Amino acid sequence: MAFVTTACSSAEEAGPPSYEPSDAVDVQVLPQLAATGEDVESADDAAWVVDATVADVDEGTAVTLYAKTEDDAWEAVSEGETDKGGAVALTTPAPGRLHVVVGDGDGAIGAEASTDDAPEATFTDDFDEDTVDEPDGTWVSRDQGYIGVRTCSRTDASAAEVGDGVLTLSVLEDPDGGECQLPGRRKKFPFRLNGHVGTEGLYGFTYGFAAARIRTQSARGQHAAFWMQAVGGQSAGGAKKGGAEIDVMEYFGDDHPEGGLTSFTYFLDEDGEKQTVGGWLPDVEDLGDDWSTDYHVFSVEWTPDEYVFRIDGQVTQRLEGETSGRQEFLILSLLSSDYELPRFNGELPETMEVDWARVWETGPR
Repeated sequence: MAFVTTACSSAEEAGPPSYEPSDAVDVQVLPQLAATGEDVESADDAAWVVDATVADVDEGTAVTLYAKTEDDAWEAVSEGETDKGGAVALTTPAPGRLHVVVGDGDGAIGAEASTDDAPEATFTDDFDEDTVDEPDGTWVSRDQGYIGVRTCSRTDASAAEVGDGVLTLSVLEDPDGGECQLPGRRKKFPFRLNGHVGTEGLYGFTYGFAAARIRTQSARGQHAAFWMQAVGGQSAGGAKKGGAEIDVMEYFGDDHPEGGLTSFTYFLDEDGEKQTVGGWLPDVEDLGDDWSTDYHVFSVEWTPDEYVFRIDGQVTQRLEGETSGRQEFLILSLLSSDYELPRFNGELPETMEVDWARVWETGPR
């Protein structure tokens, strides 16, 4: 959606630098998808993301976002440079009118937008109260135990706790004791309990934005994840008909040789064969190196034609093509799969923390 002004800043009201309104500047205001930092925050305090695309400009062209702050003054709240396609992602913590300005002086062009144009949230859990395995809650512990790719771990409600505005998911030693030996390996590992919750049977949606503000575990040997699965389970016939698993983020630990972060999706084709798209995020060091010390917002924009994965509003992966046409439910987990155990380099318990989870349903648009 483009927002094009017919007038720029006036003499009566101090505002952003004057610019020529131009339809060469295409602006879309996305939901509140950016919120980094060490402290717990309300989902309502996250920053809006403003996607701008400028036609016919060189890569590295400067773009500035102006917003009116609490002291009623216009300020530059975000700056960025266009990529090779002319796109840039900017953020604003201030609601209301916005100006996106390209260049400066007499040659500046731009467009006006507003945070009112962003989709409205339809599901929010700030974890200010316990909503896991409660009669009126929104999350349930998922059933998984000592089978499949996790023969050495199982889900347990004791590994998912809510307190002080945070959902803490853990990998714990199973208090029932015992050791697990993987095929072909001499070393044994303590059986583990995993934190693994979802909204299955309680909440699902089709198309929109889904986000969670997460601080990951630090050690390898388990992976933090925010993902979705089709309500009622996947079936053959392609993503639109049969649904998909949408892995918004998985983090496999600090100092991972591949950077540690993945985003991907998989579905079953007409023959029931698993088809996987996506994978390791490239150039993770450009996105940050504080995943286990600071919170970051991991999100997916899901339309009938593509999945767009973002971290704090910055696009990390775009998967184009047919997407799930089924309702999907949310999942948050810290799982220790068998293939990860030999790489374990931490101390149990390992934990991931979720500050909030939110959905903005849009329909097919």
